[in-house]
Amino acid sequence: MVDIYIVEDDENLQELYTLFLTKMGHRIVGQSFNGEEALIDLYFNFSNNRPDILILDYHMPIKNGLELLEDLTKLEWINKTKILFISATNPAEINSYQIPITKHVSKPFKFGSLSQLINEAMNQDQMEINQQA
Repeated sequence: MVDIYIVEDDENLQELYTLFLTKMGHRIVGQSFNGEEALIDLYFNFSNNRPDILILDYHMPIKNGLELLEDLTKLEWINKTKILFISATNPAEINSYQIPITKHVSKPFKFGSLSQLINEAMNQDQMEINQQA
């Protein structure tokens, strides 16, 4: 089971993520509808119990996904959290920022690929450990 935090301003899409991911056996530990709300929640409520994966949208009101990531880089635990950036924005625009993003998924996408991306992201740690041994 993977602990996932979702930041998505589209209520219907956020509900679909939740239904799909919980059906796949993952746990949704938090949800926010904009970057500002997520920053406050993650800062105050997740300092000791970080999510394994953060699913982020780019275009959101108040604070977009990249602005949120810039702020989150100040949190000690963020380097251990996998970032799945799901957006209709051109990946080159997102990759131009010097922010560690585990995976970028372009909208629209198939939900089956989301499960695969989560598994790949979580297995990345195990692959790195095996390579160091």
